[in-house]
Amino acid sequence: MFMSILFILGMLAACAPTEPATPDEPGPVVEEPAVEEPAVEEPVVEEPAVEEPAVVEPGVVEIEFWQHDSGNRILAMEAIIAAFEAENPNIKVIHNTFPYEEYQTKVAASVPAGTGPDVAMIYFGWVPFWSKSGFIVPLPDVVQEVLESEFVSFVEATKLDGEHYAIPTSVRNFALFYNVDLLAEAGWDRPPDTWEEFTQAAIDCTKYDNGGNITQAGYYLEWGADGWNWWRPLIQSFGGQPFSDDNRTVLWNSEASIEAFQYMVDFSLVHNTSTSGFYEGEGSAFAAGLSCMTPQLTYFVGFMRNNAAPDVNYAVTVMPQGPAGRFSTGSAWPVSLTSKGASDPAKLEAATKFLLFNASEQGVKIFSDTMGELPSRNDLVTLPQYADDPIFAPFLQQLDQTDGTFWADELAERQCALDMYDGVIVGGLDVAVAADQATACAQAIRDEFFTD
Repeated sequence: MFMSILFILGMLAACAPTEPATPDEPGPVVEEPAVEEPAVEEPVVEEPAVEEPAVVEPGVVEIEFWQHDSGNRILAMEAIIAAFEAENPNIKVIHNTFPYEEYQTKVAASVPAGTGPDVAMIYFGWVPFWSKSGFIVPLPDVVQEVLESEFVSFVEATKLDGEHYAIPTSVRNFALFYNVDLLAEAGWDRPPDTWEEFTQAAIDCTKYDNGGNITQAGYYLEWGADGWNWWRPLIQSFGGQPFSDDNRTVLWNSEASIEAFQYMVDFSLVHNTSTSGFYEGEGSAFAAGLSCMTPQLTYFVGFMRNNAAPDVNYAVTVMPQGPAGRFSTGSAWPVSLTSKGASDPAKLEAATKFLLFNASEQGVKIFSDTMGELPSRNDLVTLPQYADDPIFAPFLQQLDQTDGTFWADELAERQCALDMYDGVIVGGLDVAVAADQATACAQAIRDEFFTD
């Protein structure tokens, strides 16, 4: 039997960080001046002011929209809400945001109790878990029709048992960002086209100080960020697949999966182009001009726009290819209808209108332009501003090779992958042994999910 809501709450709460207690800090000792006793007067008792209850305009329906606290996504949704309310003055969207670490816990606590959001932004990989937990429900038929006829194929990633559960507001897939000047200095007048070339370019582009410490990383692997995500298309590039076709069997210890994992950890263990903690993050190192290459999702276009150092001359190309070809993988932060939003007819009607606006040309363009990501609609993704842009073109070129991973429980399965990496890098485990342990870990999660 699938885990109960109570167990979900317990597990999510256990993962949430706790704030350290803050000790009281005594202030300086101040002597009180002598004060004359005032004459005693009868107190004047005033009637307390009574607050008038908030007045809701007749005919206005309020719906709640929740998302986790994430920079540009908040700006994007604020702009969408403002445009939606201008067109729908009888609907008020209450926008609430929460820290990422608390987000799932708050949804799990509120929605089953009939409180919380009517519409929520979620990670695409959470859809199976959230739907089975009863947090979200299939989208209304009118929204289903729009997704079927007007959206790119990635929309299938959030479809379960023939029904759509989420609207992908944009699409993010992997391409290779490279520093043109640093590669040229290392003797490369073009980016690597194969994974063998990627390794050699990373070695050639790495610099060290007199103590052997890395000062410039050819490739700096941050496994816990998106390294473990592009490991999956790397498995495909080496001729394997991370999961079986029916998504029930974990194949992380297959020959191709182990080969791909070994390829990645070798940047630290063999080639010495990557050291844990080299910089505050893989993306930040590249933006600062301290690394030569980084496979990144489309959102990184917006990140570089806002954070790249002025002298960083970078470009984007397709992911390198392996023996089985060139592959990418995708993700999105779509919006979904909660079971609470579907339970009240008036709120359901308002939420449906809000969902349709998010799926409209205007809504998708606001979101994708704000985020620097690819739009999820067919009529937008071929626009010259994307198709003719040398930064976006490589992402578009790989859109047909981009799939979305089915996750039974993305957070839990991700932890299996993190433990696999730490077991090798920190614990000194053999790669195959770590892969066996991670496979068993993730398989137990899938077995439980598919039990009933």
